[in-house]
Amino acid sequence: MTEDQVYELRDGLGFRMSRTARLMERHYELLLSEIGVSRLMWCVLVMSGSYGVTTPSGMAEFLHVDRTAISRVLREMEKQGLVVRTRQEGDRRGRDIALTDLGRDKLEAFLPKAMFTTEHFKSKLTADEFEQIKLLLDKMSDGEEGALPAL
Repeated sequence: MTEDQVYELRDGLGFRMSRTARLMERHYELLLSEIGVSRLMWCVLVMSGSYGVTTPSGMAEFLHVDRTAISRVLREMEKQGLVVRTRQEGDRRGRDIALTDLGRDKLEAFLPKAMFTTEHFKSKLTADEFEQIKLLLDKMSDGEEGALPAL
């Protein structure tokens, strides 16, 4: 094998992106464990409580994940008393999602911690670098089709 044929694992883009994503995930997951919710549950709390995204298909589309992943997490969240699912008027299969008081409490309790995590990683970059990285990540995912099985 010649020198130019050696695969540079640690120097690869995928390795670097995956490692950074896992570091950020670990940061969030550690804090989320304190309030007993997963990252996907957190996303549902935010979408429903802050963005007004109240249908399972709307949530799946918003996050670019499979509808089945959202359905699974919603069932678990309903069991835990974080959300209620009600039938949509005129659509027997459609459901609307609403936060319970407990769900709203969890959202409010974690919001400052989520902001802290975001700021922790954002503070490592200049404002221009932060805008650049967002632009570059969006550019890399542009045109890539298909929902992911999980977040």
